[in-house]
Amino acid sequence: MKPVPKAYRKRAFSLIEVLLVLALVAVLVGIVAGNAGAFIQGSNFEPPERVLKKAVLDAVYNASESKRAAYLSYFEENATFIVTDSSGQVLAEHRVYKKLDDKIRKEESLMPQVIFHAVGPLAGEEGGTSQYDERDLVLNRVFFHSGSCVPFTAEIDFRDETKKLEFDPFSGYVLKSKE
Repeated sequence: MKPVPKAYRKRAFSLIEVLLVLALVAVLVGIVAGNAGAFIQGSNFEPPERVLKKAVLDAVYNASESKRAAYLSYFEENATFIVTDSSGQVLAEHRVYKKLDDKIRKEESLMPQVIFHAVGPLAGEEGGTSQYDERDLVLNRVFFHSGSCVPFTAEIDFRDETKKLEFDPFSGYVLKSKE
């Protein structure tokens, strides 16, 4: 047999090389598919502190625009921050979960717990303490009126982590912590 001239030789992948590439692609697909559930579950909720910040800004905006009182409340049953007017009409609704199912409701750490605290007036020799007890400063809802609100903090317990946010009473933005 005569050898095939170089001009007629074709370069191609061997069967082993093709099978190796297919195996690598299958492994990558398996990794992505395995994490797809986590991506889908993670897209179902927005961090409660971010949702709270939006709700506070909505309350400030609504109170400023209407020149009437607005109230911010948190409903733990459906993990929702609600902004209402003085008659109880809902002005804005901010949900932590897009879709809240029974599995999430049963898991305590997945349901955010939010407590609003008024910031008491400071007293004492150095002005660093309040005469009021912490239990007396707990708020069911936060009152906003044109241009300002009650100085308050929010304590959020979510996924076994506690965050404390202090809000500026005039702008509604979170103040930097002094830690």
